[in-house]
Amino acid sequence: MRFLLFLIFFINLWANNLIITYPNLKKYYYKNQIVNLQIKILTPKNDEINFSLNKGELNITKQPYIYLLNIKFKNDLNNSLTLLSRDFNKTIKLNNLFQTKTIDKIPNFCNVIADKLKIYNPISTLTDNRILLSFTIKTVNGNLKDFKINNDENLTVINNDEATYYTYLPINTKKFTFYYFNTLDENYKKITVPIVLKEETISTQTDINPEEKTFFTPFNILILVIIAFFIIIFLIYQNILILIIPIILSAYLILTVLPKGEKILKKDSPVKILPTQNSTIFYRPIVDTKVKILNKTKNYTKIKIDGKIGWVKNENLE
Repeated sequence: MRFLLFLIFFINLWANNLIITYPNLKKYYYKNQIVNLQIKILTPKNDEINFSLNKGELNITKQPYIYLLNIKFKNDLNNSLTLLSRDFNKTIKLNNLFQTKTIDKIPNFCNVIADKLKIYNPISTLTDNRILLSFTIKTVNGNLKDFKINNDENLTVINNDEATYYTYLPINTKKFTFYYFNTLDENYKKITVPIVLKEETISTQTDINPEEKTFFTPFNILILVIIAFFIIIFLIYQNILILIIPIILSAYLILTVLPKGEKILKKDSPVKILPTQNSTIFYRPIVDTKVKILNKTKNYTKIKIDGKIGWVKNENLE
């Protein structure tokens, strides 16, 4: 009789509740760490349940009376999962499922907490009496968007686990060192990038950052001096043929400072930091995109796209 009452009670309880388990839940995670959490939900009825994650990624696999959830989110404040069906509305505060640890920051910590972090394709280039260092960063379960070492740098996130990075360094720098926190070893890992300057000359390297060229370059000033000289000669001799050379030079200056116009950059075209074959790719448009033309070389065109400035191959423009 007692067993029957217990069975009735259990069936009634099961009919009104979910059974939720967390197969890979750890006791603690670090603050700002990327959490990969599995959730298994057994339902009393084969009803449709809608799920909503306020921040992060959510993948759902459904079986009869069972939902399997894979959730990926950054361990900061107010991470929650909402379950909604015809019979109930339930919110799970994910941060309450585990403890949160903080780590003691050290000098040159890049703010990334990851299972693994590696860099690829480091390129060091001399420009404006400084070294421009660029490379690609790849992580496994890393909070890559938080990557930061100094103020004179730029990070372009390609996806959650990949980004391009460049920074300016003093001319005498021999290596670039930073640390990330490895969650598997629960310790800091040192990353060292040797500075090896490329033996290549690029006439446009001194024009990497500015959007527009300065009109008063040494070459343009020389042309203005020549124009002024021929105008003075004309005023002295009053010979109209003398004006041919200053007219040609003036036309050249006007053409060089006029806007280059706009073109369409084909989708998925690589946008590079420098106009070289091995330069770091920091952006790819997902659709055909109108861009502003800033400068041109034999094989590359300097463009402005979505507020960013970079170089693309001429064949990728139409």
